Amino acid sequence: MFKNIVSNNLVKEFLENELLFKRSSGTYLFYGEDRGLMMQFALAFANGLNCNTLHGDLEILEDSNGVKIEAIRELAYSASVSSYEGGNKVFIITDVEKMKKESANAMLKLIEEPNVNCFFILMTSSLNILPTIKSRSMILKFDKQMPKDLDVTQFEYDFFLGDASEIEKYKLIKETEDLELGSSYEEIGSHIKNWLTTGEFIYKINLYKSIRDFIRNKDFIDDLDKIYFAEEILRGEATRDLVKEIVNYSIQLMKNPKNAEELLTMKGVMRFPVNQKNLLLTFFLRK
Repeated sequence: MFKNIVSNNLVKEFLENELLFKRSSGTYLFYGEDRGLMMQFALAFANGLNCNTLHGDLEILEDSNGVKIEAIRELAYSASVSSYEGGNKVFIITDVEKMKKESANAMLKLIEEPNVNCFFILMTSSLNILPTIKSRSMILKFDKQMPKDLDVTQFEYDFFLGDASEIEKYKLIKETEDLELGSSYEEIGSHIKNWLTTGEFIYKINLYKSIRDFIRNKDFIDDLDKIYFAEEILRGEATRDLVKEIVNYSIQLMKNPKNAEELLTMKGVMRFPVNQKNLLLTFFLRK
């Protein structure tokens, strides 16, 4: 079940041994930067726990702002009823580090005394979570896949910031897409609108190209054009999550950025319901 995943062999070996051990229940904390890679491992492990038949025995809770208490309560009920297939029930919960205290406490109650045949796979990019959740979980650290693991060049890898899930999407259209062919920062609004409307990955690539064009020429762009760039992002009807992605991508492109500490603070601020226009203007008008 893990044979198609190249990387993190120690994690792979550990999970394969867990399947052989045949536990009656368990909680696993997947920790790392590559969310897509961790999800690949989580789905493969869930598949193994259910002998390659998932159906109604797998539930995935995803919320980029942190899973809410109501969803945890529904999960608790689901964990208390019999398995759809009569086997194991597997629950994958993402972004655990973003859970509010009440959600984390409710999650803790579930994993402290799990029902027989219930397995929880928690995913987080930070270990800054409730200590008791960590102490009751088997923690698995995931290293990011490298260019050679993904069979891409260093430039292709850097273009997608090493995001394995996006790199795999790119490889499907690689023969017809030239990452080095640029796109003006002035076109970012149309790229956003096309990406959100069609879901075609080529438009996400063009969005990245526009950001790269802006960052590359930032020191030569006047303030009015910087304001235009920020407003184009909003005119493209970017969602709050996409705005976060755009700012994060921009930060990653800035090599040795000035005021790096302030930029990291701004990255943290994005977790809260701040005014998106003010955030973008503050960020892109920085010297």
